[in-house]
Amino acid sequence: MLLAVSPAPGADSSNKSQDSIIASVRPPSRPETLPAVPAAVRPGESLKFSVNYGFINAGAAYLEVSDVKEFQGRPVLNLVARAESNRFFSGIYKVRNRIESVWDSAGHYSLRYAESRREGKHRAQNEIVFDYAKQEARYQDGATFPIPPEVQDALSSFYFARTQALPLGGSLYFDYHASRRSVPLEVKVLGREEVETPAGKFHCVVIEPILKAGGIFKNSGRLVIWLTDDNRRMPVLMKSKVAVGSINATLVQAKSGV
Repeated sequence: MLLAVSPAPGADSSNKSQDSIIASVRPPSRPETLPAVPAAVRPGESLKFSVNYGFINAGAAYLEVSDVKEFQGRPVLNLVARAESNRFFSGIYKVRNRIESVWDSAGHYSLRYAESRREGKHRAQNEIVFDYAKQEARYQDGATFPIPPEVQDALSSFYFARTQALPLGGSLYFDYHASRRSVPLEVKVLGREEVETPAGKFHCVVIEPILKAGGIFKNSGRLVIWLTDDNRRMPVLMKSKVAVGSINATLVQAKSGV
């Protein structure tokens, strides 16, 4: 996830060995599609998560949405994901990650993506600008790659999924670009579950993005996200299962957008 842990070489990270991550999720008893919620992502939303690696509290993660601004003459929202390991975990594996997406607030597509990662001894910075006139993604080293219209980036894809109709037991598909390629992203809609967090008890719909080109949550295993089953579609719980353990992010504080 944002607090990243890589699997051991050659270890098994198959879905079969990770089914416990959704053991309590209630699959749909009949076909049902939850309606789209175009206004699910609201300016001013601020969410804080406690991040645990197994039984160890590793730090905190934050998801934040700015007020509406302007970029290249378009109204946009700045979507920000941050993660910081705490003092104890930093002694083992220090993490300071920040990912930002400039997201067209009317059309709901990405205009710019930037990341700054520090994970242990590894450091990386990257920027992608999406040029729809040329239908290309331009990286900071000058390399360009083709993109489809109105593409999502590795962070905005998570927010975009919150706004879409969700077919219980089915999948949602849309285009996203990460790691120098554009691919269709599949988001499975697994079912429903009620979960309790320090921020409250929530009725949730459970989704699983099938990552093929990197993303907001850096992992080589399985990622499952619990969204509130209402017109906010607010993430309250995220679980990632990898070969070397599990990483959970649980909502502890929430400020709703307007």
